[in-house]
Amino acid sequence: MAQPVTTPPAGPPTTPPNSPTVRPWTIAAIVVAAVLLAVGSFFSVRALTSVDVPDAPTGLKLDAGTGRLVATWDAVPGATGYQLVRDDGIVVYRGTETEVVDASVPAGEHTYRVAALDGDTVSPPSPSQSVRTGATWGVFAPLVAQFPELLPQTPDTAARWGNAECVRRYAGGRDEVGPSETGNGKVRTVFVVRCAAGAVDRPFGVFWFASKDALNAEYSRSSATSRPVRWKHGTGLIDENGRGVFKITDDPARELAMIVVLETPAQNVLQMVDSMPI
Repeated sequence: MAQPVTTPPAGPPTTPPNSPTVRPWTIAAIVVAAVLLAVGSFFSVRALTSVDVPDAPTGLKLDAGTGRLVATWDAVPGATGYQLVRDDGIVVYRGTETEVVDASVPAGEHTYRVAALDGDTVSPPSPSQSVRTGATWGVFAPLVAQFPELLPQTPDTAARWGNAECVRRYAGGRDEVGPSETGNGKVRTVFVVRCAAGAVDRPFGVFWFASKDALNAEYSRSSATSRPVRWKHGTGLIDENGRGVFKITDDPARELAMIVVLETPAQNVLQMVDSMPI
């Protein structure tokens, strides 16, 4: 006889475990945190990798005085130096000063601009300033400036001493560079100015040489026909025709210069050279 089928008693109802509820404000907080993290990372990397460029200098002023130009500008906070440029890229100065003398500027119209430096970083340049300058000794102006009382600081003016007027001469003589038979192809004399003080009765000149050896070679050549003398700034030689050459041995900054004096009926050579404001 077949057994009856029985159904097991029903147990308590079962439900899946509760899923966590994600609320809108939680999502917003996560998004904000992610954005802040990204922004912070960006500025951290920028702080480590970016270069701070100095501000461009302001207040550039140019004063074209006699035989030179003076440029001044305002200091830039944080700058370690400055670079002054003339015309199409001629670097006149690179250093820490905010007042610079351009003693070699040629006559004519010129423009200047200055940039601030921070190590190897260069700021944008300042607005350019233009100026017109008069005649100068050009690249040899710093040599002439060694004798501010003795020599005129521009070719078209007179010196303070004796109203001396001077002209330049080509530096290399025939025996130095040719075309004479004795020319050796080398420049020994860098620059020469020939002057006349008190009209033409007190002629003299200043010679600058390429090296101490070059100066001593010229001095030794003159010694063959001259007698040695002392003057108040060093040693000298005077030949039988009254031409004297004098070295400046008491000032290392001018040791490459030599004074040449010609004797005239109105002037004794040694007296004249001792009276010079050197």
